[in-house]
Formats: sequence, C-alpha cells, structure tokens
Amino acid sequence: MAGLLDVFVMKERVNNGSSTIMIILEKASILITLLIIIAIGLALHLPSWGIGLMFGLSLGPVVFGHYYFIYIRPVLKQQKAKVEE
Repeated sequence: MAGLLDVFVMKERVNNGSSTIMIILEKASILITLLIIIAIGLALHLPSWGIGLMFGLSLGPVVFGHYYFIYIRPVLKQQKAKVEE
C-alpha cells in the first residue's frame, strides 16, 4: 500500500501537465461525494452525532479512493507496463 509521501510524489508526477481546472474538478468531486454522504445521513433521520460519525468515518476512504483512481492507479499501470517490456 502506498504511503502518504508516495501519494504526493505520484500526484506531482501525474500533475506535471494537468490544468488548474482538472485539479478544481477533483476537489469538487470529493466535496460532492461527501455532501451525498451527509444527504444520506439526513435521509435516514440520523441524529447529528450519527451524521457526524458517518461523515468522519467516510472522509478517509473517499479521499483515498479519489487519490487512488486519479493518481496511484495510472502510475502503477505505467510501472507494470515498463516491467512487462
């Protein structure tokens, strides 16, 4: 599993040619996902501490999942392709 420093190195490697709009869309996607999680908590009529707990427990997996699909996975595919050559 990649450590936090590895994620930042991979992010820097992938972001060399990316535009500012793509970075903003990435952050917006994370926020929209977290807002959907809050909406689900509200729809289930959870108490405020339940919504906060649900939000807090999902914060890490949501952010890591986005980073995995956007930054880590492409670098791993490139490394795998280099090894197969």
